Amino acid sequence: MARSSTTRRLIAASSAALALCLGVTGCSRTINGTPTTSSSTSADTVAGLPASDGPSGLKPAAEDAGLPVEGGTDGKVDTLATNTIADVQQYWRSAYPETFGGRDFRAVERLVSYDSGGPGRRVCGQETSGLVNAFYCPAEDTIAWDRGELLPDLRKTFGAMAPVTVLAHELGHAVQYRAGLVTEQTPALVSEQQADCFTGAFFRHAAEGSAEHIRVSTGNGLNKVLGVLGYIRDEPGRTGFSDERAHGSAFDRVSAFQYGFSDGPKRCTEMTEESVTERTTQFRFWKETQETDLPIDEKSIDQVERSLREVFTDTGVASPEITTEQRPCPGAENTEPASYCAKTNTISLNLAELRTAAAPPGNGDRGSGYGDFAAYAQLASRYALALQEAAGLGLTGDAAGLRTACLVGAWSGLIVEDPIGRRNPVGELRIAPGDLDEGIASLLSDDGLIAADAEGEQVPAGFARVEAFRVGFRQGMTPCASEYD
Repeated sequence: MARSSTTRRLIAASSAALALCLGVTGCSRTINGTPTTSSSTSADTVAGLPASDGPSGLKPAAEDAGLPVEGGTDGKVDTLATNTIADVQQYWRSAYPETFGGRDFRAVERLVSYDSGGPGRRVCGQETSGLVNAFYCPAEDTIAWDRGELLPDLRKTFGAMAPVTVLAHELGHAVQYRAGLVTEQTPALVSEQQADCFTGAFFRHAAEGSAEHIRVSTGNGLNKVLGVLGYIRDEPGRTGFSDERAHGSAFDRVSAFQYGFSDGPKRCTEMTEESVTERTTQFRFWKETQETDLPIDEKSIDQVERSLREVFTDTGVASPEITTEQRPCPGAENTEPASYCAKTNTISLNLAELRTAAAPPGNGDRGSGYGDFAAYAQLASRYALALQEAAGLGLTGDAAGLRTACLVGAWSGLIVEDPIGRRNPVGELRIAPGDLDEGIASLLSDDGLIAADAEGEQVPAGFARVEAFRVGFRQGMTPCASEYD
C-alpha cells in the first residue's frame, strides 16, 4: 500500500465513481467468486459449529495407529504424522464414496519419514538429504515428510496443528489423483488450492470430534491452522498464477480452506481453472516497485480518508472526523492504535502505535508488525463503526466486530486491482497482491481491530474474523448488516 504514485504499492488511477450503500439499503458490488455464508451467521459459531477454545493435537487416550512407515521412528514428530495420516485416510474412506459417486478410497501405498539433515534416501527420483519438504509423489503413490527440520520447526512455531495441516494437504493431492481431478495440464495453483480445500474438509471432521486421534478447537486451534496456511504462502508479487510451483497467497489459501471447512469436499471438486482465476489474488507485480509501503503520516492518512469517503459516499452517512490528536471520548475508553467516539463522530489515531502496526513483518518474527495495509485497515475499521452508528446498529459485541470486518473487506475489495482488468476500483487508492495477506495476518493476531467492536474487543474465533472480511471483499456491503445481526 502506498501513496498516489505508479512507483508505489498503492497505485494512482483515474477517479472512478460507483454507487455503494450500506447493507440495509440493498446496494452492493459483487466481485467474482463464491463466498461461503448462510442466510444469517451467528457471531458465536464457526461455520455452524460452536466457537470455543480448547486443546488441539493428539487425543491423549487414543491408541497409536501404528501405520508402517519407511524410516519411521517412535519420536513425537513421526507419531503425530502417522496418526494424522491414519485419521485423514479414515475420513476419506467415508467422504470419498459420498463425493465421487460411490467409489471406494484406496489408502496411500507408501509412507516415508526422513531427516533432511541426515543421510539421504531416494524417494520419487530425488535424494532426501537437504530436502526440507513434505510431498505426495503420484508416480510412486507415496507421501514423504522431513521429520528432522520441516515438521519440528512448524510445530515449534504454530503447535501440533501445523504438521497436521501439511500432511492433510498432501493427502488432498492423493485424493485428486485417485479421482482424476488433475492432469499434467492442470495449473499448479488450481491443484494446490483444491488440496487446501480438501484440508479444510478434513478439519471440519476433526472439529466435530469425529477423528480418532486428532482434535482441533474451533477457536485457537483453527487460528493456528489458518496461520500455517498464511505462513507457507507464496511471496507476494513474485509468483504468478501460471507458475509451476505456485501455491497461492495467504488470502487465497485461507479462502480455499474455508470453502472446504464450511461446505465440504463436494465444493472442492468445483474448483476449476476458471473459478480459481475468477477469485485469485495471486499475481506477479505488473507495475514498477508495487511493493513500496505507504508511510504513516498526515498526508497518507488524508489519502486513506479520501478513499473511505469515496467508497462509502452513497451511504449518505456523515463522514467521521479523523484526527491524530488523542481526544477523550465521554464515557468511553480509547482503543489503540485507532479509536472511534460515537458521541462526537470522531476517529482518533495514535501515530506511534499505528507505525508499530505498519512495520514490515519479519521473516518468521511474529512479534513484528503486519505491514502498512494492516495498519490502515485499523483506521478503516473505526470508520466502519461510524457507518454502523449511522445505521442504528450496535457498536459492541461480536456481531459488531463481524460487521466491522465485513465492511473493511468491502472497502478492500473496491480498491484492489489486478493486471487483467477484472475489477474497476473506486477512486485513486489501490492495494496490490501482498496487502490482503497483511490483512489476514492481522485478523489472526491477538490484538487487531479489523474485527473488533468499539471497545476494542475482537471476535474470539479467527476463522470467523477472516470469513467476515472475505465475505465483504467478495460480495460488497450488502451482507455486512444482513449476515451479522
